[in-house]
Amino acid sequence: MLWGLVAVGVIGILLGFRVRAPALIIMTAATVVVGAVAGGIGSLSDWHRLLSILLLVVTLQCAYLLGLFLGVMWRHGMSRKGG
Repeated sequence: MLWGLVAVGVIGILLGFRVRAPALIIMTAATVVVGAVAGGIGSLSDWHRLLSILLLVVTLQCAYLLGLFLGVMWRHGMSRKGG
């Protein structure tokens, strides 16, 4: 689960840094599908699976916001140096 959170976090930061909301919506749907399929392999309860998927989605969304913030700061800093 930890590596899944790390992977989703890195993907979210990269999405926020380079692309915008439509890609985030698609990636959120993909995270839900992959989380549901991967969660179906084990014998965990439905409540535990739902919380795991929710944690992955929240991590993706927060990492996207962090990447968006970093992208804005990067572009703002580059425009100051060039201008």
